[in-house]
This record gives sequence, structure tokens and C-alpha cells, in this order.
Amino acid sequence: MSREPGARVEGRGEAEDGPASGRFVVIGGDLGYLVRFRSDLIRGLVAHGHAVTVLTPDSDRAPIQALADLGVDHHQITLSRTGTNPIEDARSAAELYRWMRRQKPTAVFAYGAKPITVGLSAAWLAGVRRRYAMLAGLGYAFIEGEEPSVRRWIVRTSQKLVYRLLFARSRAVIFHNEEDRRLLVSLRVVSRGKTWVVPGSGVDLREFPPSPAPVEPVRFLFIGRLLRFKGVMELLEAARLLRTECPEAEVHIAGGRDVNPESIDESVLRASEAAGDVILHGHVADVRPLLAGSSVFVLPSYREGLPRSGLEALATGRTVIMTDAAGCREIVGAGAYGELVPIRDPLALAAAMIRYARDPERIVREGRAARKAAEERFDVRIVTARMLEALEVTRG
Repeated sequence: MSREPGARVEGRGEAEDGPASGRFVVIGGDLGYLVRFRSDLIRGLVAHGHAVTVLTPDSDRAPIQALADLGVDHHQITLSRTGTNPIEDARSAAELYRWMRRQKPTAVFAYGAKPITVGLSAAWLAGVRRRYAMLAGLGYAFIEGEEPSVRRWIVRTSQKLVYRLLFARSRAVIFHNEEDRRLLVSLRVVSRGKTWVVPGSGVDLREFPPSPAPVEPVRFLFIGRLLRFKGVMELLEAARLLRTECPEAEVHIAGGRDVNPESIDESVLRASEAAGDVILHGHVADVRPLLAGSSVFVLPSYREGLPRSGLEALATGRTVIMTDAAGCREIVGAGAYGELVPIRDPLALAAAMIRYARDPERIVREGRAARKAAEERFDVRIVTARMLEALEVTRG
């Protein structure tokens, strides 16, 4: 986490409405994601005396039970995760506004573009004074180097306007990497004094214990959504090139289909698998066995917040190949472990994979350094403490 040294944050005066306990509302777009990646934060809020209610558009039974075990309520809301219909969003905000007027929460924390837009708008109108936002990444609209498109321009422009309005009336805005913060500050979307940089969601080192990296054969592993801007097409091409040079090496891809319009056509993936270039695993609920069986983690994404999959790989003791992009370069330990390759460059990606495939001792050596980085920088306990500080629940 980093702040502007000595910065005074507008609207965070102790005398005005400091960090008293009360009902803390957390708004997200995916209940399973929230339970998997933010349970430690939820426990922290509860431990500091807050009654917590989680709001998401889905209501899967298993995550709801996991929340109940933490002493947390769940309320299902109407929220389209990927839709761009402003009338639909306005209806969702109105519904949420009425709920907040009845419940009178003391604080609202929303993360993700749509929960921020709808959730913080409703909280502002309902008079909730403590409002917080988190952008784990800037997403599709802010990826540089893409072909210009009217849709991208509309999404980016509207997001900037909405963020500027809501962030001016929020007490803190949390980012997962410095470059995302720097960009939105430079665009005058948010004042730097309100911003925090927290290194992702962290990783529970007890749940992801280290293990020696297997190198016979060398296995490369990608875990993530199968989207174009995750670099999947470049990975498929790099895998083809790797097979010609190191036919014994394997490339494993774990990830399910996504409703995102950037999704890779399944026929393309199946053709690569049929050629022997990759091994597809589909959606995997528990990635730990795959990580334990891998040698090197690969993520050729165009832009990230701070990818949780990469943190889990480090914790397992796996070196990484990532693109020299926002949110990716923060994970690579320069000179200690990992390699950075240019974005959209399958040749460079393949070359890095070939170097690792031909140097098993390097894989093992860098894996030990990767685990050390996870312990020192990305332990979930460190991240949660910083998150609680940003949300003003640790003072007093």
C-alpha cells in the first residue's frame, strides 16, 4: 500500500464521521469471487465490530453459507455485470437506494466498475456518508494500443465521467497497482490524496504451500478467463512454436468460457489442443493441484490490476512469465525470478518459454525466490491490514 506522504484526505476528518462501528455494506459483482478472495477482509470487518451485509446479483447457496459461517448477511440485488444499458443501471440504482434508505448502513464499499457505478450512486443518494471504492483493474476500456472503436471510446468516456463524479464524493479509492492510480490521477478522475495502492487481494500462504517445481517434463500453466486481452491468442501461437523446439514441454490452459465479447472462440482452442500444442482443462474450481504440477506460470495479458492467479503461483513456488504491462510487471521479481515479455508478441513469449524449458535448474532456483516474494509482499494478512486502514476500521 502507498499513499501520498502526509496527504490530507478530503472528507475524512475525525470530527465529522470517524470510523465508528455499524453496518458495513460490501457490493460486488460475483459472490463466489468475493468469498474466495475477500473472506479475510470480511473477517476483519466483523472482528472490528461491524455488522456486515454483502450485496451481489447472484445467490449461490455455497458462498452464502460460507458468509453465514462468518456471521455475515447476504442480499441479492439486480445488477448486470457486463451490460451497458443506462436505463437498466438506473433501475438497479433506484432499487438499491430504496434498500439503503431502509437499512441505513454506516459505510458502503463497492469494487468493480458496475458495483461502483450503481452501488456508490445509490449510497450517495441515500445519504451514506462513508463511501469507498476499489478498482482491481481498469479493464477493457483502458487497454492501450487497441484499434480505435466507437464502443471503446463511449465506455471509456462514460466511465471517466461517472468515476469523477463518484470519487469526488468518496472517502477513499483503492487501486491494485501504481500505474492505474497514476493514469486516473493524470486524467483528473480522482485526486491523489484520496488514493491507496494495495497489492491485490493477497494470498493465504497456508492454503498455497510451496512445493518443488517438477521439470520432467517442463509444464507451462495459464490460469484465467479465456479472453483476447488476456493474451490467449499469443499463448496459443507461442505454444505451437515451443512444440517445434522443445516437443517434450507441455502448455496447460485452465479457464472457462466467459460472456465477455472478447472471449476466444472455442473452436480455436480445440484446434490448438487437437494439434498437440496445448492441454485444456476448462474451468477448475481448485487450481492448487494444477499449480503443484506446473513448472512455470504464464500470463501474457495486455493489462491487469494485480492478477490473483499470479500471486497463487508465487506462493506455490513457481517462477513466472508475464507481459511488460500494468499489473503484471509488479509481480515479476527483477533479477530474482521471472521474465517480462512485450505485449502481443508471441515470438518473444515463445523464446522465454524455450529458455525455461532448456534450463530446469533455473526453474527450481527462481521458484524458491518466488515463494519468498509471496511471503514478504503478498501475504493476505499484510494486504487485509492495509485494506482495513483504507476503509477506516482500524483506528481508535
